[in-house]
Amino acid sequence: MSKKLSVSTSEEEMKTLLLQAELCQSLTHPFRLKILRILSDGKKNVSQILEATQKPQPFISQHLRVLREKKVVKTEREGNEVYYSLSDPKIEKICALVAELIKEQD
Repeated sequence: MSKKLSVSTSEEEMKTLLLQAELCQSLTHPFRLKILRILSDGKKNVSQILEATQKPQPFISQHLRVLREKKVVKTEREGNEVYYSLSDPKIEKICALVAELIKEQD
């Protein structure tokens, strides 16, 4: 007789899984990953990101909004400028691990 494993998910665990899925979903666009790579060098304002990517400001702002909403990046106001930076150094590590995994699979 086989023993059936019970896989129940508590409300707390389900909330954590949902937040994890939302965070991962925020990293699914190549341009957002490009922004994170740029921010891994330190905080930048939209003008600096525009200069590094040559993309229109509304396009950049749209992707920064997604990253900010999912708490992947944080903002800091200095005078009239708003600077974006990674919310946690682990974000850079996550991206590096995924890139390493992909490289190893080739």
